[in-house]
Parts: sequence; structure tokens; C-alpha cells
Amino acid sequence: MKLPAYIEGSFDKWRKSFSFFEKVSVRFSETDMFGHMNNVTPFIYFEEARISYFKHLQAMDNLTVSRTIPVVASQQCDYLRQVMLHENVNIGVKTAALGQTSLTLHYLAENEAGVPCFTGTAVMVQIGRDTGKPESWTEEQKMKLSGSFPEK
Repeated sequence: MKLPAYIEGSFDKWRKSFSFFEKVSVRFSETDMFGHMNNVTPFIYFEEARISYFKHLQAMDNLTVSRTIPVVASQQCDYLRQVMLHENVNIGVKTAALGQTSLTLHYLAENEAGVPCFTGTAVMVQIGRDTGKPESWTEEQKMKLSGSFPEK
């Protein structure tokens, strides 16, 4: 299997680096007439898992009153196998890189048997709510979001 460019090294090593997972179940409205998960659905799952991940990290607790907000700048999904109606999928999320104003997340979706179904990446940028311009993460946010990799 040819790996997407965002997966460095072996797939197995990358896969083992995830520690946070959110379980989702494929709903009827997320499938086509053949019962396959629609190709836009992973992005909905990525969002759901990402929000749960941020809650877990307690990294963005005050977004409704904060003068800065994180926004998605780009996303990618790579499909590895079909996912069907009512299938349960565990969506892994991890921080892959943290910049001054940006954050790169990686996603791994596995079925209940632990078989990878799709992977993804997203770049988020923290912007000023009023200006729409990039703003630096606070030291507290950096600490919570950084994980165990060196800061860029």
C-alpha cells in the first residue's frame, strides 16, 4: 500500500502513535443507495472526533467567549476500504505538529476488528475572531496541544 505523504515511516508505527479515539456508527443518512458510507462522511467524523479530542485535552474550553478561534485551513482523507451502514468506526486523533498559529492533526479510522478504513490530516489555524488574521497560540494552548513531539 502506498502511504499518503503525511504518514512518515511505517504505517504500523504511525498507527500505534494514536491514543485518543472517538467511536461513531454509520447512520443511514451518511450512506448511498448501496449502503456504502458517503465519501464526505469522514470529514463529519473528523470534526466530531476533533472536538472531542480538544475537550479531552481541555485545550479550547472557552471558544464561545474567546477573541481567537481555530479554523480548518485544509483537510485530506484517504480511503482504504469500504465502510457500510451501521458499521462502528473508531476515529483516532492526534496532534502531528504545532506551529506558532497552526496545528496539524492526523486521523485514523478503524472498524471494530481494528482494520484501518480511512486516514486523514487537517491543518488548523488560530485566527482573531474580529480580524480573521492568524494569531499565536497561548503558552497554555501550546502545552495542551503539543503532545510529545518537538515544536516547529
